[in-house]
Amino acid sequence: MLFRKKVWIITMSVLIVFALALMGCSGSNSKDGEPASASGNSTPAGQNADKPKEDVTLTYTIWDQLQQPAMEAIAKEFTAQNPTIKVKVDVIPWGEYWTKMSAAAPAGTLPDVFWMHSGQFVKYASGNFLGPITDKVKAGEIDLNNYEANLGSIYTLGGQNYAIPKDFDTIGLAYNKELFDKAGIPYPDGTWDYTKLAQAAKQLSQPDKGIYGFAAKMDTQTGYWNDMLANGGFIISADGSKSGYDDPASIEALKARYQMILDKSSPTHQQMTDTDATEMFKSGKVAMIFEGDWRTTDIDSSDIIKGKWNWAPLPKGKVKRGNIINGLGNVMAASGKHKNEAWQFLKFLGSKRAAEITAQMGAAIPAFKDTQAAWVKSKPQLNLKVFIDQAADAMPYPAGSKAYPVWFTKEGEIMAQAWGGKISIEDGAKQVAAMMNQAIASNK
Repeated sequence: MLFRKKVWIITMSVLIVFALALMGCSGSNSKDGEPASASGNSTPAGQNADKPKEDVTLTYTIWDQLQQPAMEAIAKEFTAQNPTIKVKVDVIPWGEYWTKMSAAAPAGTLPDVFWMHSGQFVKYASGNFLGPITDKVKAGEIDLNNYEANLGSIYTLGGQNYAIPKDFDTIGLAYNKELFDKAGIPYPDGTWDYTKLAQAAKQLSQPDKGIYGFAAKMDTQTGYWNDMLANGGFIISADGSKSGYDDPASIEALKARYQMILDKSSPTHQQMTDTDATEMFKSGKVAMIFEGDWRTTDIDSSDIIKGKWNWAPLPKGKVKRGNIINGLGNVMAASGKHKNEAWQFLKFLGSKRAAEITAQMGAAIPAFKDTQAAWVKSKPQLNLKVFIDQAADAMPYPAGSKAYPVWFTKEGEIMAQAWGGKISIEDGAKQVAAMMNQAIASNK
């Protein structure tokens, strides 16, 4: 009897130990009594698999306050689709933007996503301050063929893609209809050439009353670069190896612009330094000015000129109608703490929907193909179509080389001496050419 009792106790003990062992094995790979998945994935201790993602706030920095409402509308729609990702749109005026970005880049404090200009791109890309998106492009997450005029190529360096095109811009001739009407001169149109521009500028000028026919400002993109191209000159050779400032056709175009100042058809360089030329146009003191489409909302906000002005194409030169096309890009910081979320927002900024919002609100000409019509219609009283029409023949902004940041700043310093009358226009052009060629040779 005693023997049977001992056997029974031993047998039951073995069974209990065996059962416990089985339970232990099962418990290590199951949840709530259910077997673990075949993948072997499990929830770490102390974590809930259904726990919602934490909210993230991205900073999106731009430089144009006039575009802020449209950028905020885009951000709002993005957050509606991605509730855990908020976007704060910050505006830093152009005059301070690059100073602050230059300090933030090496400090690792750049915004998550921000606007990039082609003239600044090489500096930030070569410094490894921008997050490359090449793998996203190759994976098909973004298609750069969706954008006008091969704008995606502007922000490529060393085989890497860094930006998604945001918009593009060209240059137009803004004119004051009221001043033209008073002088009895027909409005500028597509038949105008530079001779007609100079003639009309003289007829419209009343220097004794502080009114001038044209603002012959010392400027590149919205100034004499267009003149040089139209006259058969060039800014820099197609292969980027040589300056075009000392080309005879370029010098002739520069002299013709400066002649308007000598003829008192334009304010002096000092006058346009003291008061921005476009501000003079907005106040009714200048009848015509070359300006970029991005100034449309700004000009139209002037109570003095609102309803009294319009756009025309740039005049034709001896060879063609010159124009500069440029495009801004949206980029993300290499040092960003929320790169996955930043990419999601960057991708949305490059979407057709974001382009439609930009166009409908009249903020800029969107880069996404076939979305520009809404922008043209955003201000039906103005001939905005001239900017779209001129894009096909316009020359890309001549940046994209390591030499550009070096020569561009010095170009302005030299040309200011020429426009200020301290040296001749020809000497200034030749000095710029020599300086550019040296910069190109030193920064290959």
